[in-house]
Amino acid sequence: MAQMSMQLRGDCSVGYSGGMDSTSVAYMAAMQKQGRVHLHTLDHGYGYLFNGWTLRAVTSLREALGEDVFLHQYVKTKDLFNDIAARSFLRDRKTYGQGFGCCLGCTMAFVTKMVIYNLEKGVPHIFFGSSVGGEYAVMSMPVTVDRLQSFCREYGVLYSPPLLDGHIEKAAERDMLDAAGVFRGYRFLDKHSFGNQGYCLLSVQHLPDVLFNVHSTYDPEQVGQFFDARIELCRRYIERHFEASGTPLSDAIDSMRSLTEPAGTAET
Repeated sequence: MAQMSMQLRGDCSVGYSGGMDSTSVAYMAAMQKQGRVHLHTLDHGYGYLFNGWTLRAVTSLREALGEDVFLHQYVKTKDLFNDIAARSFLRDRKTYGQGFGCCLGCTMAFVTKMVIYNLEKGVPHIFFGSSVGGEYAVMSMPVTVDRLQSFCREYGVLYSPPLLDGHIEKAAERDMLDAAGVFRGYRFLDKHSFGNQGYCLLSVQHLPDVLFNVHSTYDPEQVGQFFDARIELCRRYIERHFEASGTPLSDAIDSMRSLTEPAGTAET
């Protein structure tokens, strides 16, 4: 059976669409039995068709491993997503010559919200379902993964894409979920599925990938430049959140690092 290469240090958060990749990550995390698995489903505010289908996959996971193992919530990111990418989408496309800003900005806003959640709940890990064979997607490109790991590390949170780290391919995911009786959707055009996740209206640009397996490729340097230009918005969003809550951000970070860093290595 496919397994995570990382040993969990307690609860974990999973960016969860309900698709086979994120369901595989959630299942593997739960099988370590180190804590609860917090499932976060994106709602960027610009339209998701059938986003309620995700609940079918959540229900299937709970039936396989227990009602109390998985927590689930929809995460609204429109406010921060607007600042990072939505309002400047056309301008960014002209500046960078490519249309990755929408998807990358959405991911950045989503991860920022998850960092806040993890700091408040004491959850050490954030996992994403970036998959083997899907590294062309902007959220899964090495340049993006490296930067997201560094960003999360600023707050003591451990970010990783377990499927990529463990080189776990689609066939292994299918076998694992089928053996466990976990719903992975209805297979569509080999690598896609439906009935288990919503469809983002903003990602219509990726329709050729879904229908014809023809996908966009992006310049890593341009992707890195976009990320670096906008990440301060994410930092300030986190700072404002904790200022409004009355909880010192430094205390939350120290508490998180006590969970994720070996004794004697925490930053001073």
